[in-house]
Amino acid sequence: MSSTNKAFIKAYRHDQGQPQGSQSPRPAGAEQARVGTSAGARAEVPSIATATLSQGAGRAASIAGSGVAEKRPLSSYIAAPQPTRELRVDSAERHEPSAAFRAGTTVASFQWPAICRVVIQKCGAQLDQVTRLLWARASAGNSLIGVFGLFCGSGATTTALCLASRAATRGRRVIIGDGNFRSPGLAARLEAVPTAGWEEVLKHSASLQDAVIHATDENLDVLALGNKLLSDPLPVVGGLQAAVTAGILRHAYDLSILDIGAFFDPVSQPIFLELVSNLGLDAAVAVAGPDPTDRRDLATIIEQLDRTGCEFLGVVENRIAPKAA
Repeated sequence: MSSTNKAFIKAYRHDQGQPQGSQSPRPAGAEQARVGTSAGARAEVPSIATATLSQGAGRAASIAGSGVAEKRPLSSYIAAPQPTRELRVDSAERHEPSAAFRAGTTVASFQWPAICRVVIQKCGAQLDQVTRLLWARASAGNSLIGVFGLFCGSGATTTALCLASRAATRGRRVIIGDGNFRSPGLAARLEAVPTAGWEEVLKHSASLQDAVIHATDENLDVLALGNKLLSDPLPVVGGLQAAVTAGILRHAYDLSILDIGAFFDPVSQPIFLELVSNLGLDAAVAVAGPDPTDRRDLATIIEQLDRTGCEFLGVVENRIAPKAA
């Protein structure tokens, strides 16, 4: 980690933290699903799921098999035992796009990254614990959920993709949105190309439908950003069209999961906070890498989210992310 980032993090932390032996802050509504958690400092981190994989990215690709070019729903990669009946969906129950809002681009299925297949195979049960929490919030009318990394490279995009795939098995309408303006590429990871990027919608040069890709076999939509970085995304993120987008997502989808970048990143954080505020996100889930999460970092995040009325649901521990240098 560079000295610049360290200085940035320190500026946002609460230096008057709790003593080492005291309880770490527990966000309201967080569920503890600490599967395979190691002893020590990590055990004190509020956690809603733990993704424990020993394989690296190269091993992940080999486990996924040789059929990389084959397009089929990510749920088909789930390993035995099969998901519980609660999570199975008959094809007749699938919700097709409504006439009022249809995606500008339709594909049969997405091309899922190999690492997503591995996480689904190895950690399907843990992911389902988190999706049940998300659906509980959505059923209460809080359907706009953000997923973010504590730091760049925490694995938030992969986690968001896997959660969206598992959530879509319920048969209700689910969309995953790319709000990572620092490093867009959600659609590219799925090898899908939208008619227009969401940034064009925010600049009033395209309709929202043009930025949405629908996969019929997945029962899942993607709100995509283009691959070209905006020189200054903050004005468009804070504009009226972003708030309009949130309203449409609430009306058209039962659950919207948005990848909103990294919190402790000097480039991403202003955009992150503007997205949370302007979209009116209902709740958010953090994704942490393999290093123990600092309680002061969590306190800072909770304080910032509380100011906008966004509920902090907890931390997903990603143990295959590379350790900080």
